[in-house]
Amino acid sequence: MIGYVWHIWIGVALTAVALLTCIGVLGYYMFSVQRQKYPGGKQRRHQDL
Repeated sequence: MIGYVWHIWIGVALTAVALLTCIGVLGYYMFSVQRQKYPGGKQRRHQDL
């Protein structure tokens, strides 16, 4: 019985970690794409020259 309970919680923990990893990778991708599309600060001044 205890082994079955541990399998459930390990599965829940691994699923949560996998979902958070996917969301983090997707968020970082979107951030990096938007940063290239709309450069700010020094990058914008450098491109205007």
